[in-house]
This record gives sequence, structure tokens and C-alpha cells, in this order.
Amino acid sequence: MKVYLIRHGETVDNVAGLYAGVRDSALTIHGLEQARRLGEHFAKSNNVHLTHIFASPLSRAYKTAEALLKAQKHGAAEKSQAVDMLAIVKVPDLIEQDFGYYEGRPFYARSEAKKSGREAHYDRHKDDPDFVDVESKESMSKRADAFLDEHFMPLLDDQAADDSLEVAIVSHGILLSHLWRRLLLRLPRKSLTVAADVTAARGSIVLEHLGGWSNTGYLELAMSKDSGFTNLAAVSREAAQTAEVSDTPTCPTPMSPTPIDTEKKAMITPDRTSAATSSLSRKASTAHSPTASLRTLAGWSTHILAVDSKAHLSGLKRQRGGIGRLAHDEGQQKMTGFFKRQKKG
Repeated sequence: MKVYLIRHGETVDNVAGLYAGVRDSALTIHGLEQARRLGEHFAKSNNVHLTHIFASPLSRAYKTAEALLKAQKHGAAEKSQAVDMLAIVKVPDLIEQDFGYYEGRPFYARSEAKKSGREAHYDRHKDDPDFVDVESKESMSKRADAFLDEHFMPLLDDQAADDSLEVAIVSHGILLSHLWRRLLLRLPRKSLTVAADVTAARGSIVLEHLGGWSNTGYLELAMSKDSGFTNLAAVSREAAQTAEVSDTPTCPTPMSPTPIDTEKKAMITPDRTSAATSSLSRKASTAHSPTASLRTLAGWSTHILAVDSKAHLSGLKRQRGGIGRLAHDEGQQKMTGFFKRQKKG
């Protein structure tokens, strides 16, 4: 089984430096090209044959997933029923963190030595009548668990002995980080290995904190089954919340966290419970009790093949004159389209 955790392409709000969680920020022209390059990279260069595509319903993630789907269908050497039936499954639990009051507002630089910009801004505006706090880490973890329980784990239940699964999960940077950590909690402590290419390129890594996801960057996992998987009722969600770092598998060598860029730093959130999370978050919170057991993947081994891979973006340049930063318009045509000879009636 291959699993790809993919961040969406560049958006208008990424370029403008605005918080965009549940806000539906459109892909830029450059962002759509990133997604197209990723789709072709999978279908042609890497010979990836996706069997499942899951995506956040927000347009930036869904459009990125559409580029994957299009490349899979066009790049297939022979048309098979599996390729014809391949479709994108929209999963509301995969949407980005809800930034509440800060949605659509600019990133704030640090104003105090011991506080992030958002923390300082929170202290100034928490009593404003229209203030809504950021969605909590606990809420995002519950949404990640909901996706794993309702969509990911059933794939393994239904997998036949000779099946080969290749699964793409297209979402958002912060949510993907939570999803990865929640998946780690389900893996046996010593079941993970890291490809030599990854450690050679990035040095030592902390598995719980792999660093940020670049636009269309992806984490690639190869999972193999030894003797099946079971439920471990002794591992409760409540315990998993407190053991999210200490009980997660780590590599045997000393490591230091991978640095994250300025944009990712700006998006790290204070650990507060949201005063009013989105309806999607509330649904996940009520559907997954903190005392319920986590289903673990006993008998599975996982090999990390790539972290924030951007090989598909090699040589890609942004269009000049600011064009690449503009929102993509589906009605736009390429210049060659204006010179094609019209068919005679």
C-alpha cells in the first residue's frame, strides 16, 4: 500500500499573507500549474496508479485533487474499469483549521518576545463582540481520527491479499500535520523506517514533527502487511492525546526538528479550546468520544519514502508580471486557442 499526504497548490491568500482556514481561497494560476505538474509526475514519471483519492471540499484542495484525477485518466496506458471508476471522495473532516476571528486577516509579526503575533492579537481582541477563537488542536485531532476510522481503516479491511492500494489524501498544511501524528499513534512503535534518501537530504528528523508542507509537497509512505491488524482497547483516545509525542515511534538516532518557513511559523496556533468551532469540528467531536479506543495497525510496517517532496516542481517558474499570482479563472484560455482554425460547418 502506498499513501500520499498532499498539500494543495498555492492560493491567492497564500500570496497575500492572509489566514485562510475554512475560508475558500482560490488557487492562483501558479498554484494550478503546481497541481498539474504533480498529477503528471504521479501518472508518468513515478508510474503511480491511484486507487483512491480523498480531498477536502475546499476548492484549493479539491482542484488539486482534480488535477491528479485528470492525469490518472489521461495517463493510463490502457483504459481499465478501475481507472474509469476512480473518483474524488470529498471529506469535510479534511478541511483546514478554522482560524475564527482571524480568517482573511493578515499574518501578524511578533510584538512581544514571549508571545506570537496571534497570541498578542488574541489578548487585544478577545473581548470584542464578534471575536471567535481559533479551532483547538483537540478538535483537529478528533477530525483526523474521524477520517482514519471512517475512510482509511476500512480500505485495509476490504483489501484482498493480492490487492495493491495507492491512496492520495489532499488536504491542508496544519490538518495534514495532525493527520500524520494521529496515524503515527496507530502504528507499532518499532514499525517505522526512513529511506536513506530522506535522511541524506534532510538530516536527522523527528517523526512527530516532520516540518511543514510546501504547496503540492507530499509525504509518501509505503505500508506492508505482515499479519493483519487488530483493535487495542487499552489505548484510549484520552491517553493518546496526552501521549501524542512521547508514545509516538521515533528514529533511533538523535534528531532535531526540521526548520519551518516563515509562513508555517505564522500559522502555528496557541493551544486554546475554540469558543465556537465549525459545525464540521463539532460533528467530529461528538462522534468520536475521547474515551473510545484507537484502532491500531498491528502487523503493519511503514517506510517513509519522501518528506515534503517537490520533485515535480523542478524548473517551474512563476509567470512574469504578477500573472502567476492571480486567481485561476476556469474561463481562461491559452493563447494558442485563439489561433486554432475553426471547423467548417
